[in-house]
Amino acid sequence: MTAQTYDELLEAGRDPKKDRLAAGFVTSLVAMSTGVPPREIAARTRARAEAARARQMAMYLTHVAFAWPMARVAAAFGRDRTTASHACHRIEDLRDDAAFDARLSEMEACLRQAPADTWATA
Repeated sequence: MTAQTYDELLEAGRDPKKDRLAAGFVTSLVAMSTGVPPREIAARTRARAEAARARQMAMYLTHVAFAWPMARVAAAFGRDRTTASHACHRIEDLRDDAAFDARLSEMEACLRQAPADTWATA
C-alpha cells in the first residue's frame, strides 16, 4: 500500500488496520471454502492458479458484501485499484456457473452477518 493511499484512508476517517483485519476475515472464509491456505491467498506473488482465484474471490466478496469502493478493497489487500477491479470482473464473469454462484452467494450471506462496526463504510 502506498503512503498516499494510507493517508487518504486516514483522511476519510477509515482505519486501514481495521480494513486489513476485515480483509483477513474474508480471506479466512474463502480459505475455508476453497481449501487454499490463507497465507497463499494473501501472498504477494501470483503463485498457483487456485490461490490467485481465491484471492480474487476474497476481493470480490469484500467489495460486494461490504459495499467498499475498489480503492478501499485494494488498500485492504495491499494491491492496486486496477488489480481489485480486475479481480471483481473475473469473479463476476464466473458467476454464470450455477455451482460457483451458489458457493459465492453462501459466503456473501455469511459476510453480511458480520458486525457492521467491523467493516462499515465511513
